[in-house]
Amino acid sequence: MFRKECGFDSHSGYLEQGNLQENASLLGAFFVCPYFSLSILDYPQSHLLEMKSFYALLVAVLLAAGAQAQLQSPSPEIGESFVQKVVEAFEPLGEDSSTTGQVWDLSYLAATGGVQSVPAAILSVAATPNGKVFAGSDVAMEGGGQTTYYSYGDSYEYHGGVQNNLIVAYDDTEVYFPFPFALGESHEDTFSCEYGTAGITVYRTGQVLAECLSEGMLTLPGEVTYDNVYRLHLSEVLVDSTFLGTYEVQVEGDYFFSSAYPLTLAALIQYSTVDTPISGDPVFTETSYSVWMDSYTVGVDEPAAQAWAMLPNPARNQVTLVGAQSASEVVIYGLDGREWKRSVLRPGLQAQTIDVSELPVGTYVVHTSDGTAKKLVIER
Repeated sequence: MFRKECGFDSHSGYLEQGNLQENASLLGAFFVCPYFSLSILDYPQSHLLEMKSFYALLVAVLLAAGAQAQLQSPSPEIGESFVQKVVEAFEPLGEDSSTTGQVWDLSYLAATGGVQSVPAAILSVAATPNGKVFAGSDVAMEGGGQTTYYSYGDSYEYHGGVQNNLIVAYDDTEVYFPFPFALGESHEDTFSCEYGTAGITVYRTGQVLAECLSEGMLTLPGEVTYDNVYRLHLSEVLVDSTFLGTYEVQVEGDYFFSSAYPLTLAALIQYSTVDTPISGDPVFTETSYSVWMDSYTVGVDEPAAQAWAMLPNPARNQVTLVGAQSASEVVIYGLDGREWKRSVLRPGLQAQTIDVSELPVGTYVVHTSDGTAKKLVIER
């Protein structure tokens, strides 16, 4: 899914230290076992050689098994395209830390209703109008009127993005996690940038914590299965500060990555914001949604004009727009043409929540400044 501030989550893609420590303790138990320590001197030399060969083979097998239990860097190709599905509901996952051979079944997601599509494509950085600004990135991802930039060498790294001629380039890039990323390992990073919009300077700071929890097989809607998938838990806090106040975004979720793809195969996300003006009370919003990869193909498809999702729909008190970075403003109209609400969208945020608690029950049309529109139903 798309999940990054001014970008996709691919939200939107480590050393084997954790497994080696676990394996070392296992081998140590063999070596200090009383049976071996008391009787080893009585063994014939040929038996000792056999034992040495056995332990050398055992160490090699354990090290090889450990080396496989780590997420490797993907290799995205220019011209590839993908479609991700977005839906509101998901079921919480159980704990399976530092384990392999897990089985995750998310095929139920498509049956929850209200599924929306978000298409995008992978482009050459140099081929984009602002490629020179993001020269340190490997690829650009374009969809829904925005372009974001990533690199995948030693780490999964976000460089920033462009929407409506607004450039948000990270001075200190956001490193989600390094490659390779082994089970039991964690990674923490801070990031920052400064950009201007509507004559206002915005100072962005944030931090992200990633944990590699487990490995296994993932099943997505359509009974599509993926092997050697890694479940990661990511926690991210982003704060935009201006002389008018602060806007804080907190994202918490489980993400499923494979070394074969440069974006998450699926993600179950909790998303909250706190809008704190210089004067007045802070405004809190909270929502959750899930995303999964519906297709991934070679060859650039023209992204659909309405490449954003709105959920929940029907809604009660708030609605979240996902992937609407190409728009700077949203207006909600009644079917009679009356304007009910107008909201300015904050640049560079993948998901933004709008308060609709004051709207009467009924059907509305949500227009964005990029010329797209969707129907919204309010039920209580």
